[in-house]
Amino acid sequence: MANKPPVLFVAGTGQHSGKTLVSIGLTMRAHRAGLRVRYMKPVGQRTVSVDGEIVDEDVALIVKACEMPVRLRTAGPVTIPPGFTRDFLMGTDNSGTLRRSIIDSFEELAADADLVIVEGTGHAGVGSVVELSNATVARLLGGEVILVTEGGIGRPIDEFSLNEALFAREGVGIFGVVCNKVLPNKLEELREPVGRWMSRHGHRLLGLIPYEPMLTEITVGQIVQETGAQVICGQEYLGCRVRTIAVGAEPAHRFLQSFGPGVLALIPGDRDDLVLAAVSAQQGHKSIQGVTAAICLTSGLLPHDNIMAIARRAEMPVLATKKNTYTAASLMSDLVAKMTSSETEKIERAYELVTQHMDLAALEVPLSQ
Repeated sequence: MANKPPVLFVAGTGQHSGKTLVSIGLTMRAHRAGLRVRYMKPVGQRTVSVDGEIVDEDVALIVKACEMPVRLRTAGPVTIPPGFTRDFLMGTDNSGTLRRSIIDSFEELAADADLVIVEGTGHAGVGSVVELSNATVARLLGGEVILVTEGGIGRPIDEFSLNEALFAREGVGIFGVVCNKVLPNKLEELREPVGRWMSRHGHRLLGLIPYEPMLTEITVGQIVQETGAQVICGQEYLGCRVRTIAVGAEPAHRFLQSFGPGVLALIPGDRDDLVLAAVSAQQGHKSIQGVTAAICLTSGLLPHDNIMAIARRAEMPVLATKKNTYTAASLMSDLVAKMTSSETEKIERAYELVTQHMDLAALEVPLSQ
């Protein structure tokens, strides 16, 4: 297309490497610099419903956060729901149709844009099963890749090498590398050796972003959405963030040592003593810090009515699940925090991390104004 704007393709070396963090940070920086920036995620896997339309959750997040005048379906043209890949392999190859949809959406977005930021899905090979690997999509849309790895020395370099090979096979260049989730006290220690290796192999180290615990915290509401747990009371407190999960399988006085701010307590529904202990502890914390903790009753059991009445008056989220305590703990511990458009504090922190720790001037687009 004529007068194609600069394209930054943000890819990762693995799942949850930090692609969305970098994408939202760069997109917001361009937006605040006055650029007509457009964002797209050509292939999405995790979806949400927005006004009755099923779209990728990152598309919904970034388009709304940056107030883009674009249709969500244009910013996220292809989604891969459960069963899609099997149907694709067992049916007629429609990869050409999918590619056309991606290209058409990109051209629509790019028509009035100063910059297009494209976010990939997983590592370079994700999507290969439907002939839409990140490397393939990056080639279709043009532009060089910003590759996001996790912190360390050996691991990010090893993962970079694997991903670079697949992008190279598609004729796609790596513009630069960002190491994410680096322990704050290791930032300066890692900068020189990682940067030196990248330079030796003809690549730029665009930045090292420190690990930010807040970004890994999931809200009680997200736990409800992901697990199907029932909200018994405290609907208005589902925005509380969970830092850790405590399993109630001990005497109440010991359990109190692990219950506190940012804790989701998994308690068998017939352990009245632990429920009362948690409620009492929350009341003490609430007087100082507001609502800080939550309870999930397990095994399909509920405490005595009198205990439940006390819990309802505690002004805290109380959930219930039919899963046993061990299964619920395993399921909830595996959940990964994803930013939503309502989490303005997380969005602002992502913006700060990217602008403070990436070399924006090296991107050769006017992000550093």
